[in-house]
Amino acid sequence: MTQAIAKKYPNKIVKLTDVERKLLEEKCHNRLNWTDGGYWTGQGTAPKCRLEETISNSISHTIMFPTDESALKWNLAWEKFIRYSGHGGTAGLTAAVTIVLGGVPGAILGTIAAIAKDEIQANIPYPRMARGWSYELIFEHLFIWTPHPWNENGLTQVVTSVIRNHNKIVQLKTVQTRTYRLDELPDGLSRMLASTPSKKTTSTYR
Repeated sequence: MTQAIAKKYPNKIVKLTDVERKLLEEKCHNRLNWTDGGYWTGQGTAPKCRLEETISNSISHTIMFPTDESALKWNLAWEKFIRYSGHGGTAGLTAAVTIVLGGVPGAILGTIAAIAKDEIQANIPYPRMARGWSYELIFEHLFIWTPHPWNENGLTQVVTSVIRNHNKIVQLKTVQTRTYRLDELPDGLSRMLASTPSKKTTSTYR
């Protein structure tokens, strides 16, 4: 986890059901329940509109290339994807969900290609592998929710890719940050991604 994110946004979990959360949002967002000065005029006691929930985690997966054959297969597949695939704005989300759900890393090569598409077009060399090298993807998530109508709820995803040679020396590192409003994503996806326990996994590319 990026230390700045972890320090600024420590995990604060709000224990509410989906129904309770929706009712709280409806009350807090209804202008008829408030005076122009910000005083509650609705029925019952004023709701806790200043509740804030923050959840953050870090999910890392490293793909190992132990042989010349595995590296060559990756390089050929990468060139094909870069040549024919367009950039996908939600590629990082797709790849993160795949890893969270235990998908085979080799199956997410297309989304990895989309993640790095912008860097490729900026003339940064694509992640060409060699025997003994590794490719690490780190997904950091910050989920923020509050029923207050003027606060910005959303999911921030930081995707870091790190390529190391056979001596574990970093050859290339890129970082991308994307922020999504909660209404831009399928219901519950942001909370699910950020709530997944932080973990590091590895696999061998075949």
